[in-house]
Amino acid sequence: MKRNEKIRRLERVAGRYFIKFSMDIIKWLPECLLYPFSRFMGYLAFWVVPRYRRITLDNLKESFKEKTLSEIRKIAVESYCEITWGALEIIKLALDKNVHQKLKDLIEIEGAEHLDSELKKGKGLICISAHFGSFPIMTSRLSLEGYPFTLVMRFADDEGVTDMWKKVMRNVGINVISARPRRRAVVESLRWLRAGKPLCLHSDQNKTNGVYVDLFQRPAGTVEGPARLHLRTGAPIVCGFIVRLDRHHHKIIITPPLNIKLTGNDEKDIFNITQAFTKVIEEFVRKYPQQWWWMHDRWKTTRRLKKLNS
Repeated sequence: MKRNEKIRRLERVAGRYFIKFSMDIIKWLPECLLYPFSRFMGYLAFWVVPRYRRITLDNLKESFKEKTLSEIRKIAVESYCEITWGALEIIKLALDKNVHQKLKDLIEIEGAEHLDSELKKGKGLICISAHFGSFPIMTSRLSLEGYPFTLVMRFADDEGVTDMWKKVMRNVGINVISARPRRRAVVESLRWLRAGKPLCLHSDQNKTNGVYVDLFQRPAGTVEGPARLHLRTGAPIVCGFIVRLDRHHHKIIITPPLNIKLTGNDEKDIFNITQAFTKVIEEFVRKYPQQWWWMHDRWKTTRRLKKLNS
């Protein structure tokens, strides 16, 4: 077995046991200790996994060249702590019998009028989001408000992790279309949109064969699925993000619909649509950098192509 595959397997096992351990510890650890515990786990994850630490720091350095190394490191550590606290928070909600009321109490919504006006058109709605804040609970909260969102999501490669997360998401009320296999995901997404319903897509991760648009002044391979779904169905596109306000409270922010004039040339239209929503993602990440998944190798394919062309 190759070394990289061994490392990935160890990471998957570690992820599985972290979730299982988190589910167990939430049941007996006092409420006042959950947040400190999550921060300890965040610091631990940052320091014990050098590969992701390097990716995180490199991404931040290239994206915020005006910031000092101390500022970069602080954002990096906080992004890890945001992930670990967010994971514990979601698991905690899943174990709460009053989860729906808790979601209403803890998450406010800004921009719901954009959902109302666009859904009235009867073509469904595409909401572009990102791995940002406690992103899995965003669609659950919106569904409670009368917007029957389905989230297209790629689950972990580890079946054990996937099964545990599916159980958590069902308990919280998150409706999901699996991103794999791709053909089935496309069929189910089209069916959902053509029924006039809203669909949420996380569109902020590296796509080798995607469309290359500008993100933090660098080309980034990006999924073209949202643009193709828009062109096939006419479903309007908005962007939506869940922003953490404090330890327990969040705000979902829905942007006005993207206003893009179509040229009739699919290639140009796909690029323009993808660049437009990527620009919005960047704006939110710049404003709340500690809430984005910097450990994802977002510019991985860009670096490979640069090496091949050099």
